[in-house]
Parts: sequence; C-alpha cells; structure tokens
Amino acid sequence: MDDTMIKRNAIFILFIGVTPAVCHAEGEGAEGDPEYTFNSNFLVGASNQTDLKRFDTTSLQAGTYSVDVYNNDEWKGKFDLKVTRDEKGHAGVCYTRQMLDEFGIDVTQLDKEKNADENYCGRLSAWSHEPTLQDTFSSAQLRLTLSVPQKFENEQYKGYVAPALWDKGIPALNINYTANYYDILQSENGGKGQNAYLGVQAFLSYAGWQLHHSGNANWTDKEGAKWTSNQTILTRPLAPIKSLLSLGQFGSNGDSFDSVNLLGASLATNSKMYPDNMVNYAPVINGVAETNALVTVYQNNNLIYQTTVAPGPFSLNNVYPSGVGNDLIVTVHEADGREKTFSVPYNAVVKLLHPGMSDYSLTLGQANDDSLKNKPLIGVGSLRYGLNNTFTVYGGVSGFNDYQAAQAGVGMNTVVGGLALDVTQAKAHLSPSAASGQQYRLMFNRQFAGTGTGISVQLSQATENYYSLPSALYIIDQQKRGMYGEYQPEKTDLSIMLNQQLPEGWGSLYLSGSFSRYWHRPGTEEQYSVGYGNTWGRLNWGINLQRVYSTPSGFSASGSDSTLTNGLAPTQRKKDDTISLNFSYPLSFGSDRSASVSSNTTFKNGSFDNTQVGLNGSLNKDNTLLYGVTSSVDQSHNYDVGLNGNYIAPWSSLSASYSYGNTYQQIGAGANGAVGLHSKGLTFTSEMGSMMTLVEAKGAEGAAIVGSTTRIDSHGYALVSALQPYRMNNIEVDMKGAPDDVSFDSTSAQIAPYEGSMTKVIFNTKVAKTRILVAHRPGNIALPFGAEITDETGGSIGFVGQGSSLFISSDTAKRGRIGWEGGQCEVNLVPVTVKELLCL
Repeated sequence: MDDTMIKRNAIFILFIGVTPAVCHAEGEGAEGDPEYTFNSNFLVGASNQTDLKRFDTTSLQAGTYSVDVYNNDEWKGKFDLKVTRDEKGHAGVCYTRQMLDEFGIDVTQLDKEKNADENYCGRLSAWSHEPTLQDTFSSAQLRLTLSVPQKFENEQYKGYVAPALWDKGIPALNINYTANYYDILQSENGGKGQNAYLGVQAFLSYAGWQLHHSGNANWTDKEGAKWTSNQTILTRPLAPIKSLLSLGQFGSNGDSFDSVNLLGASLATNSKMYPDNMVNYAPVINGVAETNALVTVYQNNNLIYQTTVAPGPFSLNNVYPSGVGNDLIVTVHEADGREKTFSVPYNAVVKLLHPGMSDYSLTLGQANDDSLKNKPLIGVGSLRYGLNNTFTVYGGVSGFNDYQAAQAGVGMNTVVGGLALDVTQAKAHLSPSAASGQQYRLMFNRQFAGTGTGISVQLSQATENYYSLPSALYIIDQQKRGMYGEYQPEKTDLSIMLNQQLPEGWGSLYLSGSFSRYWHRPGTEEQYSVGYGNTWGRLNWGINLQRVYSTPSGFSASGSDSTLTNGLAPTQRKKDDTISLNFSYPLSFGSDRSASVSSNTTFKNGSFDNTQVGLNGSLNKDNTLLYGVTSSVDQSHNYDVGLNGNYIAPWSSLSASYSYGNTYQQIGAGANGAVGLHSKGLTFTSEMGSMMTLVEAKGAEGAAIVGSTTRIDSHGYALVSALQPYRMNNIEVDMKGAPDDVSFDSTSAQIAPYEGSMTKVIFNTKVAKTRILVAHRPGNIALPFGAEITDETGGSIGFVGQGSSLFISSDTAKRGRIGWEGGQCEVNLVPVTVKELLCL
C-alpha cells in the first residue's frame, strides 16, 4: 500500500468517532505544502498512544526532486528540479532560462539582465515581479504547478511537448483490420453475387523505426481472390531536424505537384513535430445509401477502403488516403444492383508559415503504377519559407527524363483573407514535338467570425500545352507503346465553397460549386450543391439540392486532367437534378438506452425517386450494443426492409446486416479492430489507429480505460488508440469492473508517442485483501494509533487503527514492523494462530 493510500485510509478512520483538527496552516509559492499539524489532543482516548507525525506536512527540504510540472493545468512533463533555501531559510525551486522556456513561459517577458545569463538560476519572483506569475510546489504529490498569465505564455509552444519527452515505444506489431462479407441474391434474374474483403494496416515498430504496410484482399465469386498492396514503407522520425525519412512505396507529396505513386526514398519536414500542428487532414466522405449498400473508395485506381452501410445518410471519417492531392472516387453499390459514383476533393492548399519558419520535401523514386510499362525515375522537391507575417514564398521542381516542371508562388495574409498565387512551367517531350505550357493557380479562404461565414475558392487556368506530372507520365508511356490519340488536358478548374452559420434559431446554410473545362472538348463539367439545416425543438431537419452536368459516354471523369479518347467528341451533356429531404428525431427509452427515428426522401429530375425510414439506437448506456431497422420504397414500387446490428466488444467490433426486398435478398457481416503483438503476447481491441499504447495493469481484469471501449484483459493488458503524436496524451483507468482486491498506486498516466509507434504505460497494482488483526505490546499496551506498518523490505503494508487494530494489505509479508516516534516493535504475521498478536 503506497503512502497516499495509507493517508487516505487513516484519515478515513480518523473521521469515524474522531475529530481531526488543523491548528496551523501557512505556505506561500514554492515554499511547499501548507504546514498542516494534526493535534492529537482532539482525539477521543489517550493521546499519548497516538502517533500522527507522519501525516504532518512541513517545510520543504532542500535537494533535487523528480516532479510533474504543470503550466495552467497543462502537463509539461516530469523534470528533476533543484530546491534551495534562501538567506531567510525559505525553500523554493531554482529556475534557469532553459527550464522556463521548456515550461512554456515566454522568457523575453522576464528580467532582461537575468535572461542574458544562461547560467543564472533563481526563484520565479526573481525572474519577474508580476504578482500573478506564481508557482506552487506539492511535496506530497511531487507536483509543481505554474500559474502563468496570458502575457507570459509562450503561445508558440502552447500544447508543445519537448522532444526529450517523446516516447519511441516498444518493439511491437500493431495490425488494424477491417473484414467484410457481402452476399446478395437478385431474385428477378437469379443472379447471385458474393464479395469478401479484408483490409489490413500493419505497423511494426522497433527502436524508433516503423514499417507500415497497407493492403487488402478482395474476393468475389466471379473473379476469385486478389491481393492489392497499396503501400509498404519504412519510416524513421528524425527529432533533431523535425523531419521524416521514408523508404518504400508511397505517394509523392502533393503540396506543389499532383501526387504520383513511387518506389523510392523521401525526406520531408514533419509538421506534427512542431508546436503549431499542421497535420494533413483526412477528408470526411458523406453520402446517402438507399439499401444496405457496399461503399468502396478508390484513389489512384487503388481500392483504399470498403465498408457496408445501412440505408440513409452515412459519414466516413476514417478513410486515410496515401499521398496528397488526388481526388477520392467513391462508389455506392446498392443491394439491388444500382451504383452511384462521386468524387471527394482531396487537395493540399498552400498554408502560410510563421516568419522565419520553413518546410521542405525531397523525393526520388521510380514510378510505381501497374498500368505503366515504362516506369522512369522521378524526382520531386518543394520548399516553403515564411518571410514575415504577410508573405510566405514557396516553390518546387519535379520531373523525369521526358518531363520537367518548376513552380513558384507566394502565400499572403491579407485583410480580405488568406490568398495564394503560383505559376507552374512544364515541358513534356511528346511526339512529334515537345509541349511547353503553364498553369496558373489561385487559392483563397476566409472565415468571418462575426457573421459565421466561411468561403473557400480554388481556381486553376492552364495553357493548351500544359501537362501535369501524372498526365505526362501516362501520355508519354502510351506514346512509347505506340498508342496515339487526341489529348484533352484540363483548361479551367474552379471550385467554390461557402458555409454560413445563420443567427440563432435560423440554422446553417452551405453552397458549393465546381466547374471544369478541357482543351479540345466542347462543353463543361459542372456540379452545384446547396443545403440548409435547422432544428425545431428536438427535430433535426435539412434539405439538399444538387445539379450535375456529367461527361457523356466515352469520356472519363476520374479526376485525371487528361484523357485519351481516339478522336471522340461529345455532342451533349447529361443533366441530373437531385433534391433530398431528411429528418431525425431522438427518442427516449430511459437513461440506459437511446434511439432516434429518421427519414430521407429523394427526388430526381423533378420526380419522386425513393424514401427511407429508419430506427437506430443503443441497447445499453455504454453504446456498445447498437441496432438499426430500415424500410424504403422507390418510384417503381420496389421495397425493402433491412436489419443491422453492431456489438462493440473490448476485443473487436462485430456487425451484421440483413435486408429483403421484392427484387433481392442480402446478408452481410463484418468485423474490425486491431491486434497488438508484443513481448508478453497478443492483445486485442475494437479500436483502430496507427499508434497504440499498451496499458499494463496486472490483476485488474475488467477495468475500463476512460474514453475508450476497451478493458484490461485477463492477462492484465489493454490497447488504446486515438493518440496524438508528439503531444501529451492522458490515459486514465476506471477501476469500475476491476476486482475489489486490486488497488492502484495511480490511475492516470501521460505519454507523448512517436508517430506510428506502440508505446507502453504501466500502472502499478497490488492484489491483496485487507486483513484486520489485533496486536499489543507487552503489558497489554495498545499500539499508537496511526503508526505505519512496513514489511521486511521497508515497504508500507498498512497502519494501526483504533483499538490497536492492524490493517494489513499484504498476503505475502511474514513479519510486520510497526514504527512510531520514539519506538518500534515487530509482529509475526504468518502464521496467525491466536486472536491477539504480541508486538516485540
């Protein structure tokens, strides 16, 4: 039993028939804890048989302490602090300039003379006379708390963790998996389709290196099984230069040039290591399914994600593209055989940098695309630099033996919003002559906090002979294989997004539009959307309108900016209008269960298309047992009814679905989660993530992890995801569900993991049932109340309660030493053969 637990239990005993009194309390700043002295004269009974000295907190002693440092309740790490005494005998922490900087204090706001001396060490009051800049040292908790006014906070390091505290992790293998089975029987034509899918994301970490492989196995009853390897990459985070070294298969950085798949090496700035987190985002994919549908996501013609969704609106926020700068192609495969395909933009908008900061990317590798016969060596490089608060300059080069391109641009922080302008000059060695052209880009975004308005605009304009890196790679390969035709590079591309938060009670509105035009092709490709959402009491409702002008048959709209068409020319455009109305209303079935009823009705080209009604909910308060019931009907009077369920177990997330209509039947099942292989065995979890923390808490089977669905398993381990790399993450154990005879020294821990690593935190536990024995000294003299009991090694195992009772929390200790001010004695704990023990 640790000292904190002993104090807690002893003070609890004090409150049972005893009145503790605090007769003196004083303390200031880092002088230490307020001095609390328990007056034993207030205790009922003989005060001379009471020893409460060890519960006093007195003046802090000089020396070095390993403590947790908090800046305005933000944990900065564990540091060795030197405590000294001044000429008046007052104790306090001695701070150096480096320490204050690491603790997140802006040292430029402190005493300039002392700031100039990097070896100076003094009290916080010596560094600044600001009365609100304070420190408090708790020797009992081994914690230093800094109260820092906003003026003295180093905003650049807000939320930042010093590289010395980054944890490289343990040797381990983390495998994320997504398994899905989909079986459909179409009764009208007797056709049957079966599909099975297993997606794998594997992360092997060792001594700071991470090997990442992503791939999937896809099986259909018509085509058999196929394994697709999307990415195999070995990475090494380089903390001293805040960069990431990558070797293997990956997509080139798409900040300046369109991304291509490569097999090679890359060295680039890792913005996640910097104080201001500039992490690349994962796009959210929103859509609507009309049946229990199969959703597939492709990027660069590679399947990167697949799942089954229930009828109604869906949102996928765990799709992680490889590379940056290529659109995602999403297809919704309905159970009745219909398919809907749309694209989700995935572009990296140039961002402004702080003055004096820079980032770079250097990549060299061979083209890695199975559709290519000629796979040249490709080089891509880019650089950004923040000149001042207004301007950031950027540029780059890319190319291979038959293609060269260079870019230059500037990002501006203007009064009207963020603006970026750049020009790219490219030359492609085509047949019969080289093609040289330019692309001009404009990017603009602005958030109006006062009006709740957000606007984003991207415009590109290219000359006739401009070809991007991926299109030039494709066309040159075609020509070298003797395939010629009319090329249609993109001429103009415009996309606009407007979000408007209306006044309270009026809801929100969004508008978006995209416009594309190609050389040597009449007409345009256009897509416009407008949506409005609001609440009425507990009812949530919304309306969305979309108009799409699609490319006629014979032309591709896959996101590439050029298409080989063999001279075909479109004569007309196809127009599709869609209007959808959606409603949802929460239901209440008690505090342990929640549910909502929803509906979605769609009209296409002025006519009714389909409507769906669904009931979704949870059967328990932890939301780990979910269900859904749906029904729909379309314009042809085809109907279907669907059922789906999801059980989120601590070790995996399991799902199942069934739907029946007048034209088909469908069944499906799925499972997803992760498994960790480490030196102590295998640990399973329903959570997924590239980073995991292995939690060890021996004997605490069933204990929950706060904010997670996982629990400590029978071996004393759990896997936790949802971690931020290079940022402090708090992991807390909830003892609810753990055996009653388990105690924790601490129930929370902090860790800052390397990206892609598996880290480990250990919660020290003790498994022992408290024994209550009675002992006296010779002459039937009672033992002092509150005296500490230690084992043979000096470890605390209990305390003396009222009536000379011994509260023992160890099953293994054979002898107990009871010590108090001025004396001690020992007692045999094993075996206990008498009612009262003699302490000698």
